[in-house]
Amino acid sequence: MTDTSDSVLSSASTEAALLERIVLQERRVLDALAPYDAKWATLAWLDNLRTIEECINLQTVDWDDEAFERQLFGMPVAGLVHELSPLLAVHASLTVRFSEPFANRFRQLLLQCVCMVRAFQLHGAADVIGSLPTLAGLIDYLQSRRRHFVALLHVLPMACRGTTRIMPIEALTVMLPIVEFTGIPLYSAQGGLMVRLARDSLGLPVQSGVELPLLDAGFLEPERSRIDEMRWPDAGYRHFHTLREGLQPDRIFSAAELRNDIAAIEAAYAEFDLAGSDFAIAAGLVRRLSRQCVVRDFWVEVKPDAFSAMLDAARAPAALRQALVQPVSSYLEGLSSYAPIVQVEGMLRSTVTLLSRFIYNWRARTLDGRKRYQIRTGFIFEAVVKDRLGAQGFAVQDIKRINRREFDVVTVRDGVIWNVQCKNNFVDLSTVDADAHRYARYNRALVTSYEKALDKDRRREHLLLDKLSLDNVQHVVVARFPVVSDNPRIVPFSRLDGFNAVAQALLAQTASA
Repeated sequence: MTDTSDSVLSSASTEAALLERIVLQERRVLDALAPYDAKWATLAWLDNLRTIEECINLQTVDWDDEAFERQLFGMPVAGLVHELSPLLAVHASLTVRFSEPFANRFRQLLLQCVCMVRAFQLHGAADVIGSLPTLAGLIDYLQSRRRHFVALLHVLPMACRGTTRIMPIEALTVMLPIVEFTGIPLYSAQGGLMVRLARDSLGLPVQSGVELPLLDAGFLEPERSRIDEMRWPDAGYRHFHTLREGLQPDRIFSAAELRNDIAAIEAAYAEFDLAGSDFAIAAGLVRRLSRQCVVRDFWVEVKPDAFSAMLDAARAPAALRQALVQPVSSYLEGLSSYAPIVQVEGMLRSTVTLLSRFIYNWRARTLDGRKRYQIRTGFIFEAVVKDRLGAQGFAVQDIKRINRREFDVVTVRDGVIWNVQCKNNFVDLSTVDADAHRYARYNRALVTSYEKALDKDRRREHLLLDKLSLDNVQHVVVARFPVVSDNPRIVPFSRLDGFNAVAQALLAQTASA
């Protein structure tokens, strides 16, 4: 989250001014959507979300053809306005690989994006979307806007009050300007408010252009331990291979893939007894939806009374019921929502991708409060930090204890010891990124704790110097939760891949002190 709007960047911005900007942008979202029919807008946007997700996930396909991959991801998107032959060639290959409807959706998305780039350029807003030189660039752009696209889905049933119908072919041209000219400035103003309150709580001076690194690489929400960081137990592998279903090669998403996603979560986190938790109830419910309520292997449609009967049969707790269908009252609420189901004109609707996103997040909500999970994922976090630093040339040392004093990650590079404390403190972003005051309180507690930890390590640094026979040691905290701080020794995990630059800056600062 970067504060890019004028009112956010101004060093004279006050809390009241930022709140006023947020209210204004929220009202603009509602005003922009008010003329449209809720049912038609929601269905059209769901249709577009499918195509956007398909485009993004092209990078996950095993093409087994390097030449085509280069052709596909290097396709000059902006250049399509002058020459369509690259798109026509790709369209033919996608038709063979998937289907003609799939290829047609992809082609339509690219043509719409090209038109939007041209429209923004003509209105003097060329920097909003950028030039999108290649398909790879377009995918990065779409990934960066994913949360906003889903937020709009949640807002549409509430905000659309008119009779104008939106067709799928025109939905992107309606929604993208709302995201770019209203949603992004709104989120930036909220980020500016979070930064300002956090700095105020720490007694730090107001600064402009301060970035709040809320998201990880790939614009993913941070979490304690991602599924790809987990080491599956043998029982987990057996569970997954027992339940895994074959997938049809002519589609990227399907109900079977959703069920495979659930089985993978159960396998990866098997040691934490998901089977005996509320996650098992949610997983059973989503599996039932995937088998009984999926249309054309992607859309989910269920009547409220039928869904209520499913919830009752599953003995779903109140928290799960609320999390599945949770209407929002604002765009900011939509940005923080993981609810997979929206209700439009008496029908509950979702997609297999939204259900997959929900069940993955519900797993985190189920486990994050468990002490054993917190401890175990702390060790996993240390292993990830070691791998990231090792890849940047820092030699990881086999040191865990010296004189009964514990150390997390100790590395050496160019004769300098880098002692890294790994802080896997975490709270779900959905509980703080819409509440700037709550974020500021949590941020202050974490920063205070991290600075005390750094002081503690300075007092015992002689143990490392003696152990490794070196004369320079630097202490750093890597924080899993993104914090606001002027302390250069507190490094957000989202920036760990740039630790080389952090190290050089700290050495220069130490030398000049």
